Amino acid sequence: MFKKIKNYFYWLINLGILGLTPKAFAQVGGTGGPSGGTGGVELLNPLGTKSIIQIINNVLNYLIYISVPILALMILVGGFQILTARDNPEKITKGRTTIMYAVIGFVIVLISKGVALILLKIIG
Repeated sequence: MFKKIKNYFYWLINLGILGLTPKAFAQVGGTGGPSGGTGGVELLNPLGTKSIIQIINNVLNYLIYISVPILALMILVGGFQILTARDNPEKITKGRTTIMYAVIGFVIVLISKGVALILLKIIG
């Protein structure tokens, strides 16, 4: 049974029905092709660059996109803790520390982005 399913998926992949046809087998150029190359296979870099600083910069861009909603959510959580504290000073302190740690974490993300940009300007 498993062998039949396995063979079925091989046929679907080979026919391109699932859209999983490997693109690495397509030739770029060729001896008689439009680019006049040697006929090799071109594989694209999935990271887009070879520079480690640029990769760190790209990761930090996504980290900022993620950290802004988290900051807003944590400020709301801290505010809710303060609002529901009533007369309990421990819960008010807990809400303030939640907001403070959220802001400190966001500032650390922003500083790391600034350091990465400075290193990117220095190196290249």
